[in-house]
Amino acid sequence: MNPLRFLKKSWAVLLLLILWQTWVMTTNYNSIVVVSPISVAKDLILHAPVYLVPALWTLGFALGGLALGMLTGLALAIICWTSSILSGLLQPFALILTATPIVCLIPLLARLFGYQSRTELLTVSIMTFFPSFVYAAVGLRRLPRRSAEFFATLHAGRFKRLTLLALPAAIPELAVALRVGTAYSILVTVVAEFLMQTGGLGNMFAVTMQEFNLHRALGASLIAMLLSTALYEAATALEKHVRLRFT
Repeated sequence: MNPLRFLKKSWAVLLLLILWQTWVMTTNYNSIVVVSPISVAKDLILHAPVYLVPALWTLGFALGGLALGMLTGLALAIICWTSSILSGLLQPFALILTATPIVCLIPLLARLFGYQSRTELLTVSIMTFFPSFVYAAVGLRRLPRRSAEFFATLHAGRFKRLTLLALPAAIPELAVALRVGTAYSILVTVVAEFLMQTGGLGNMFAVTMQEFNLHRALGASLIAMLLSTALYEAATALEKHVRLRFT
């Protein structure tokens, strides 16, 4: 990335870090109360291997849950595309499920399926399927001009209309859903790990906060933020490529 472009996009964050560091240096608070950005950076550099396994754990479950959620959302969108009755039944249910706060849903899922890693994966997939469901449903109906009439003249069946027309037309919208879901998947994964303590950066944050090790807790938070940003940027680049290819 161009340094000037990076500075233009991140100047507010850099200014906040400078003010934070200055405030910590002038107040001399105990490290149990507040830590400086420099001390967090030192812990990340000097103890990088400590963060590696939790980061990979969180990334793996975020991507796995996102993939499962997108496939579920696409499947539900196809079901709604085939039947207006099923669409009327499924859409309110999906909306209610997604509108439920994650901190309320996770304890319920944990009680049903146990405080295990599979529950974490299920939680991420449930909380990330809605963007795929919404955008896929829109894409399946946003067909190229006159394409529906053309397929009708060929007497194409419903399956051929789905596979040769509707699904290809939905690919740009699915790329948007992927961009929306990537950043959110990290957030959901970290919250699930924090509440269930199954592993990953969320569990690391919970344990280090209990030990008053704020350097490592903030380091885990920083890595989660960087993972979320990296996934979002990668999904944004993929979306641009898909739109150039399909529009």
